[in-house]
Amino acid sequence: MAEEDNYVDKTYDKDSLAQKYNIIKDNRYVMEDAIMPISRALKLPIDEVVGIFASHYDGTSLYEIHAYVEQAKMGCLGRKVDIDLGLCWLSDFLGIISKNDADLIRKKVVEDTLINKVDYEKALDKGRKLTIALMKD
Repeated sequence: MAEEDNYVDKTYDKDSLAQKYNIIKDNRYVMEDAIMPISRALKLPIDEVVGIFASHYDGTSLYEIHAYVEQAKMGCLGRKVDIDLGLCWLSDFLGIISKNDADLIRKKVVEDTLINKVDYEKALDKGRKLTIALMKD
């Protein structure tokens, strides 16, 4: 009986993994917004990244990855804005501008870029001008 249960478990695991692969590969948004960028960034084959995702997420969570990716885009872009404008230095360490002002600048650049579809460099330039104005205030 134990051998039969083991066979059922292995078959279930194999079928479950195949289903997860299909969920990922059939979802254009997950492939374009999560799998392919991670594959490029880490220089891993796409199938290997798919395998990693399939092993870390259950079937239901795989459908939610696109929402996680959208949140990640905002968070990662916010970090890039911090670096590009030196907000972490000016606010967190030097105290030249307030943390609240730094948050507002970051949010404005991120929103302009992702939501309003303004070119990042143009949005960053607006943020730069606002940062300079606040520094001189």
